Amino acid sequence: MRCAHSTIAQLHRYFEDVVLENNLSALVIESLAPIGKRSPREIARLGDLARGGRRTFFFTGRQDDLGSSLEGIDFTDNIAPVILPHSVREQANENFVVIADARFSALLATIRNENADGNSGEDEVVWTFEPDIVFSALEYLLARVRAEHPDDASAFGSAVRTAVPKATSLQLTLSVTTKLAHLLQEQAGREIAVNRIATAIRESLELDVILQKTVDEVGAALNVACCALRINSHANVDALNYSYFAERETTLQKTDVMSELDEITALVEATQQLYIREDGATGNDGQAENPLAVVPLFFQDRFIGALEVIDDDAARTWQDNEILLLRTVANQVAVAWNHSDLYSQLKQQALTDALTGCFNRRSFEMHLDRELQMSARLDQPLALLMLDLDQFKQLNDTAGHDAGDSALRKLADCFREELRAVDTSTRFGGDEFALILPQADTEGAMIVAERLRQRIEQIEVAGVGHLAASIGVATFPLHASSRAALVTEADRALYHAKRNGRNRVSISQANTAPSDLISSNPNLSEAIEHSM
Repeated sequence: MRCAHSTIAQLHRYFEDVVLENNLSALVIESLAPIGKRSPREIARLGDLARGGRRTFFFTGRQDDLGSSLEGIDFTDNIAPVILPHSVREQANENFVVIADARFSALLATIRNENADGNSGEDEVVWTFEPDIVFSALEYLLARVRAEHPDDASAFGSAVRTAVPKATSLQLTLSVTTKLAHLLQEQAGREIAVNRIATAIRESLELDVILQKTVDEVGAALNVACCALRINSHANVDALNYSYFAERETTLQKTDVMSELDEITALVEATQQLYIREDGATGNDGQAENPLAVVPLFFQDRFIGALEVIDDDAARTWQDNEILLLRTVANQVAVAWNHSDLYSQLKQQALTDALTGCFNRRSFEMHLDRELQMSARLDQPLALLMLDLDQFKQLNDTAGHDAGDSALRKLADCFREELRAVDTSTRFGGDEFALILPQADTEGAMIVAERLRQRIEQIEVAGVGHLAASIGVATFPLHASSRAALVTEADRALYHAKRNGRNRVSISQANTAPSDLISSNPNLSEAIEHSM
């Protein structure tokens, strides 16, 4: 069957487990994947294989530090493992394990699959428990050792002769095949989880939905007590946090998990490395800590967050294929984060004016419709201010368009400083702006308009002097009952201010009774009746 490299490593460990868990006095021969430096856990495991009266031979790359690492292990009462460096470079791609014992025999071998570019994401794996096939493999390896490692040929031949496989225990075979089936089932579940996350990324641009789906799928696929994700927001606000907790009794508390994730996130940001805690780790208070694994999230070398899994089983260890899943998902999340950012930018560009940063005409209509519906539902007033810079055409003609652009930008900055967060400033067209003030009645709108007029008088543009503006005010529902009517009334008030000398505030002259407004707008009438 075809398997990913992480799955193949897990298969090797399952074959080794048969020897260790059943304390077989077997001959174990392995060709190890080329690694410059091996982890302490792997060194300890290989050392355990060499104990119990077993004979072990490890084929390794010439740069492998396994031999020097095993020298620190005491093999006084056992036979030290024999390290057989590969004689040619091609042998570094070998990956096999042979187990020979009177009660059990097994062979697991990998067949490399390389693409046209020389990369190999998945390899084919074959295994057998047939004694005859295992014996043939031993004969081949004996001939190879005689040719490539003559100094070790005698020891190797003696080990082969004393461990000739005779029969295979059905119980041991069932044990390893059950583990293999379980591994493949888990692997299928993880692949499904990754596919579901990828589908969510393709089908949605809502980052919240994608990130919650991510922690749910990863948590369920790895069967952990908790999966948590912390990712930086695109805006300059607090980071986003998402979590999954298994539906089983656990001592984990969400506040504790998220607090610890904040600390570890800072650590992985500094080290830019995977963080793993297992093997009975204890805290400063001497209490056992839950096993966890944290993978940093990067997009184009920019740190954007961390993905964590944590379990309440103190004996839990994190396998290579589990870490691979976390890394794969972390890469997917980084891509989704970037897509969301691009979407937000495009959306912002579509709804805002590039020069001033205010909302544009299209966005104004959307905002005004929404605010009018809210005002009708809550039976609250709303004010609309139409503002126009005085003598703006003359300013452009005399001082140039750069000065005109500077005036518009400073005007927009004035709005951001003077208006509330709930207010909306939009560039209606040219030098005309529309300001939406929710929950503002006529008196309040006039106060805001006059304050803005006075503030604009203080704005100075180089080569031009101080600015001035005329402002028209209309309110809902006193002056108008619809978006179009409200815009018309505010615009009429603006031109009334201009006709009467500019640099002043004028209010709409319309004065329709609320009952008339309601009767002329059935939808508004229904909204207000519903709110009551």
